[in-house]
Amino acid sequence: MLSKSLKDRFNTSREELARLGSEFNSEAFPLLEKLYNTSYWILLNKGASKKIIRQTFFEAIENCDITKNYADWQSWIQRIWMREILDFYSKKENDTQTIFDFIDHAEVNLNDVKVLFSSDKFKSRSTERELTTYLEKLPAVLRIPMIMKEIHALNYEKIAELIDVPDGVIATRIYRARKLLYLFLRDNFDFDERKRIGVGEGSVKMIFDLRRCALLVDEEFNKEQEKDFIESMKDNGRYETEILIQSGIKKLFLNLSPATSEVKQIRDKIERKANKRFGNKD
Repeated sequence: MLSKSLKDRFNTSREELARLGSEFNSEAFPLLEKLYNTSYWILLNKGASKKIIRQTFFEAIENCDITKNYADWQSWIQRIWMREILDFYSKKENDTQTIFDFIDHAEVNLNDVKVLFSSDKFKSRSTERELTTYLEKLPAVLRIPMIMKEIHALNYEKIAELIDVPDGVIATRIYRARKLLYLFLRDNFDFDERKRIGVGEGSVKMIFDLRRCALLVDEEFNKEQEKDFIESMKDNGRYETEILIQSGIKKLFLNLSPATSEVKQIRDKIERKANKRFGNKD
């Protein structure tokens, strides 16, 4: 015997499909441009990004009646999209088993950070082409949550929910992604060698303190947490340096040009699929 939810799926009326189609147009379609741009800066590949977005929306449209029982359109689309992104990287080299604490211990100097972020050299490297070059060096496990934050503007809780890890893990990965991107910008950081060497045994685990710099920059603290952290960082040069790195890298992602032409092509195909599924002949 079919469960109630499956009965509902196989007996979706025209009126119900029309309602779902209306919801799709108002709730799902507005996500298209942001999801495509986020996909591009995660994958750094227009072809793969287009394919993933098409697959995401096509699957959501085809199985639209499931949303009646399981999720709203936005959550439904985002779940499918995240699964497609993670599936893409499951077929490639994956760094989820690497211990990245060597990034936390990489020495940085406050004056050096200030000079880099204020220099013409830095400004010339903040072009999209240069940013792409450095992002390609970032392990996907670090790049994915950082881009979800910077391009999609999702909060840590939502990113954690979609990737299916604790909030603290997301804070750690975003902190390390920005720190590593800064180290690449310095031009003197040998990532593969430092990863091979790692951190010596008995080294103090700093990440629980350092990731709070990312939480502060991303405004993920409540008022009490923010007050406590600001109090603890007084006269602490390490925190000042790390916060400057986090905020400086964050600025790199401001005002990236939207992929208008690619989005229009994808939208046209999705609209045809949606019109057919929802019974809209126009």
